[in-house]
Amino acid sequence: NCPCQKETGFFFLPVETATELIGSGKASEMDIVLDIWVSAIYKDSQVMGSELGPVAYFRNGTGSPLVSYSDLAQRWGISRSSVARILKKLSALDYLSLMSFPGRKGSVIYLNSYLSTMFQISDILVDKDEVAMALNLKVSVPEGVENELLDDPQICVPKKVSSVPKTHMVYIARRLLKLLGAQGVSCFECPKAKYMLYPLSGDCQGVFRRKNAMKFRMEISCGEFPSIYHFELEIVSTSREEGACHYGTEEND
Repeated sequence: NCPCQKETGFFFLPVETATELIGSGKASEMDIVLDIWVSAIYKDSQVMGSELGPVAYFRNGTGSPLVSYSDLAQRWGISRSSVARILKKLSALDYLSLMSFPGRKGSVIYLNSYLSTMFQISDILVDKDEVAMALNLKVSVPEGVENELLDDPQICVPKKVSSVPKTHMVYIARRLLKLLGAQGVSCFECPKAKYMLYPLSGDCQGVFRRKNAMKFRMEISCGEFPSIYHFELEIVSTSREEGACHYGTEEND
């Protein structure tokens, strides 16, 4: 039931068959590698983060590639410690990029060399902060950024916006622009493009405004063509025990 196209070396393995095989017993390291490859998704609008690169998504119906070691242990019939050891080994061998997030968010697995192997196109280097923004997870601003001169002539940020320093806003805007570029909005590569951030008033925040959340309208213009794109950007400020601040973003078209 899994035919191979003549002289190509690739088998057409239905996902249902792969799931049945992987669940039949204890998975070996090779079983795990093949399971991740069969589960790879690239540029699927229903799978978050897949626009950034080929991501392992185990069809759990959520649309999120975040997965816990406990779920993987159950899927592969091995212990959580074995899952951690094998994924760390595969990451060290450059088979995959493993991104773990704090708390109980889980981990995301991106495949290296997938695009060059399957489609003969250049592989993509995936950035953890971009993945966090794509999945609406917390993005931390590096310590010391406020002491650096982060001035960008293309990005116009209000001089004083509540408790969010301008340097942090420029940093977050840059990261968001890279994410938009991965999604097909390539304006940030053009030197003529300008980006304006406008804080939205309380009336625009909505009934369900989250605590410590600030919304901004980000407009992208190019030369004499004003506002060719506009997005809403939400910055959420949260405090850690040591007193530093970090921010999360949500991007809406």
